[in-house]
Amino acid sequence: MFESLKGLLRVPVPTGRFEEVVVGRNTVEGVVRAEESLCSPVRGQRCVAFFYQGFLLITGGRQPALHKLKQIEGYGPFDLQMEGGVLPVVPPKPAELDQAGHLEFTSQHGSNYRAEEELILPGARVRVEGRVRREDGRLVLHLKAVEVLEARAATAATKRASGKRGKARRRGSQR
Repeated sequence: MFESLKGLLRVPVPTGRFEEVVVGRNTVEGVVRAEESLCSPVRGQRCVAFFYQGFLLITGGRQPALHKLKQIEGYGPFDLQMEGGVLPVVPPKPAELDQAGHLEFTSQHGSNYRAEEELILPGARVRVEGRVRREDGRLVLHLKAVEVLEARAATAATKRASGKRGKARRRGSQR
């Protein structure tokens, strides 16, 4: 019993080698590959994850201010190409925002609504945390959090809806 409790409490050491992945809690690194992907809400760009924020520009005071109205994370399933193999990654739940939803927010709040998104694109090198299970004879990681290590093809993903470039930030799901 003590060993099973120890296994639950252990902090996994990040690995990039497929053969080191075990059933249970893991932190793995690799390159994102996706057969099917999401469509980002603002630009309609193909991605495996997006981080959307919607703001209302409030004017009339001494200085205009932005008030955050929406913050939504969306994930799609993807494969993680690791040294020695490929690990399927399953999101905690499907993305709940699409371009139609973004346009609805824009029409509800008018010209003072601003939105920005950050994306994780196929080809990005990431670190993923989650629980690995054996499903249909193969290992599958159920996503808890993801961090971009190297954007590679995803460097344009940090371009904001306003046209400015932003820094790639560490993000993770709180679920």
